[in-house]
Amino acid sequence: MDKKYQIFSEFSIKLIAFALMTLDHIGLFLMIYASTGDFTNAMYTTGYVFRCIGRVAFPLFIMMMVEGIRHSKNVWRYILRIGIIALVVMIAEMIIYYNYTTAIEGAYSPLIDLLLCATTLALLKRKDWYSLFAILPIGFILLTTGVQVFELMTDSTVIWLPFYIRPGYSLLGLVIALCFYYSFNMAKKMIKRYTTNEEQIEQTPEFHGLVNSFQIGSLFVINIVLYLTSLIPINGLLPIDIYNAAIETWCVFAGVFIFLYNGKRGYNKPWFKYGSYLYFPVHIIIIFVIFFLIYK
Repeated sequence: MDKKYQIFSEFSIKLIAFALMTLDHIGLFLMIYASTGDFTNAMYTTGYVFRCIGRVAFPLFIMMMVEGIRHSKNVWRYILRIGIIALVVMIAEMIIYYNYTTAIEGAYSPLIDLLLCATTLALLKRKDWYSLFAILPIGFILLTTGVQVFELMTDSTVIWLPFYIRPGYSLLGLVIALCFYYSFNMAKKMIKRYTTNEEQIEQTPEFHGLVNSFQIGSLFVINIVLYLTSLIPINGLLPIDIYNAAIETWCVFAGVFIFLYNGKRGYNKPWFKYGSYLYFPVHIIIIFVIFFLIYK
């Protein structure tokens, strides 16, 4: 891959992901209020379109999380920061759910996905007996996936596993994270065949281009599988479409931005580094307050 196409740093990718995530959540609230009769069909359609475009954000956050796991000097401090913000969002969702409206049920926090996936990758990265503890976050992800399938097949709600502690992307998020993480190993093994300077492999545009290609390819295959499984009926029943494939498969277009990623950190002043963690709860609160004041 020609390095002239690698124009986006981690800073640029984060800004793009934040913008897309904000659009996604505006779309979510548009659809929520449309379902209560406060909006017109046109506004519901607008919300649906916003959600489709916003699906591009999650793979970009997964990609940045993988970079964080690979390069953080203290990976557990990095995971702790994600955990703290996930806890704040969880508390906020509980307050909103139990005091204002039940309409946000099902609005899962992707921070739980990032926390579980980051913990899994950090444990697998150790390559010692501690890596066996990766079965804990993986087990919880598989449990929530099973619960989602059960709820869909029985048209019921499992009350002992409330939505605000569930990873919304569950197994899908884990598979994307694993594919993105091991893309680096695959790229390194391939490039080693053509170079004797192994120490500088990860610094070359060719290496990052190959990683980008593996990540794009895996994302494409995952979405093809996701789409096909959403069409297959189970035991004569409706397809098990727990991820709403009609919307979720739009995330494949994250490949456009992954293609342009150069593997460099870019601007990373402390205010932006730590402010990035706060953006999720802050923008959710702002959007919620605006909609609540207008349509209370």
